[in-house]
Amino acid sequence: MHTIHGWAGLRLAGLALAFGLVAPSAFADEIETDVDETVVDEIATTQVLEPVAAEPVPASPLMRFSTAGTFGDTAKVTNGNLLNYNGIIQQTVRTPSNISLGEFQVLPDLGANVSTTYEDMPFTIALTVGEVNGQAPSPNDTPIFIDGVLNGVITGETQSSVTATFNLDPDNLPTFQVGDFIAKITKIDPVDIAPFTTNGGRTSIQGRIEAVQIPEPASIAVFLVALAGGLGLRRRALAHKAA
Repeated sequence: MHTIHGWAGLRLAGLALAFGLVAPSAFADEIETDVDETVVDEIATTQVLEPVAAEPVPASPLMRFSTAGTFGDTAKVTNGNLLNYNGIIQQTVRTPSNISLGEFQVLPDLGANVSTTYEDMPFTIALTVGEVNGQAPSPNDTPIFIDGVLNGVITGETQSSVTATFNLDPDNLPTFQVGDFIAKITKIDPVDIAPFTTNGGRTSIQGRIEAVQIPEPASIAVFLVALAGGLGLRRRALAHKAA
């Protein structure tokens, strides 16, 4: 039988156990009967270290995403809604980056030249990530939903004071997991919506997205230290029992 000596043997044993190649009891028995006494004493006095949590690492994944939007209670609009929401379809961004979440568009009023008033009219934007670094992410916490309200007045095709504001809590920003990354919408600027005669009534919604790499599990080195300490304690207990 090939004898396992010293820390090299423990590394092999630890790797085998970590990847499920052999049963833990088989390695424990072999090491107990073959490891030199000097090595056992060294192992028995080894302090088992607690794993240290890894810090999240800023990351730059390439995300392909889409957005869609809906308006809420139109009863909060006088003289009918003149706004559309145009979403993003399969666009890409590499984090961290500023990002477009779509646009509001004021529709023509067909010459009526009346005023349309918005008072805390709710709306919701849904963001869905379809790919991360060219692959469908798993898990995928999207779509996420971002709420806001509209306030102001549109008069005819040439005037608008409507502003869209978003309900973002700085302590609870929209956060989601996509694959091996945690992404977060860190900012969405209020949107001052232009009238129809400016850029066809289109006003972009701008924000910012960031991501971090999910920390890896505890390293094999920490696992081996714990394994060594456990084997040493068991060996010593057996020795006392036999005495």
